[in-house]
This record gives sequence, structure tokens and C-alpha cells, in this order.
Amino acid sequence: MKKTHKEYSSEDLRQEILADARSLSIPEKWAETIATKTTKHVDAWIKGRGIITDEDLQRVAYKKLQELNPDIAYIYKNRGKIL
Repeated sequence: MKKTHKEYSSEDLRQEILADARSLSIPEKWAETIATKTTKHVDAWIKGRGIITDEDLQRVAYKKLQELNPDIAYIYKNRGKIL
């Protein structure tokens, strides 16, 4: 199986988190704060690293989301799974 590479985009991550927050009817300002804090945390973690996996990225984002809003963290972690 051929491995594909994609470049990390903090804006894409931010939009994913905002979509998850909207699905839970979280107020827009709080959702923006959660998304911004999480993307800044992930950006800082990525800095200085060469290649990271999607799993690494999701794990770091999930841990930060757990601190800020466990409901969004749950949705983020289980995206694409049948619950």
C-alpha cells in the first residue's frame, strides 16, 4: 500500500473543531476560543518536528480538546465511526 503525504493545515483543523462545536450547539465565541487554543497548541507541538502521522496529530488535538470541552473531544475522536 502506497503511503500518501499531506501537509498539515491549522486552518483545516480549526474548521473541523468549529464544525464539531456547531453540531453540539456550542456558542460561537466559545467555539472560536476552543478551536484557536487547540490549533495553537498543536502548532506549537508540531514546530521542530519533521514528519508526523495523522494519529499523532489527532492524539495531541484530542488531549487539548479534553481539557477545554470533553464533548467536542469525544466528537472529534470518533469522527467517521458509527456510534
